[in-house]
Amino acid sequence: MCANMKEFQTVSEKIFELEQKKAKKKKEMDALEKEIRQLKSEVSSYMKKRQKEILTAAGLEVLLAAFTRPTFDKDAFIAGEENGKATYQKYLRNIPIERVTVRLAKTQL
Repeated sequence: MCANMKEFQTVSEKIFELEQKKAKKKKEMDALEKEIRQLKSEVSSYMKKRQKEILTAAGLEVLLAAFTRPTFDKDAFIAGEENGKATYQKYLRNIPIERVTVRLAKTQL
């Protein structure tokens, strides 16, 4: 707890400074995430063109997993509904998703 106004001012300034650093770091993290998404998209295109799910390069193993995900929660949508399953199928939209994973390759001895 602050004993006087001078300590209060010092603590307030420190809080403001830390929040500014946090905002700057968040912007940096957002920029990094955007760059990662772009690079993963490039890797995904390369792997799809060559029809590969796993490629190894420079000691790294790159995996491409493509799948679809429905946009509705089936159980919640059908519960208590008359013709719920048919309605669910009518409005169901499967979204294609690609997951690119980069990890260290397992070396064979």
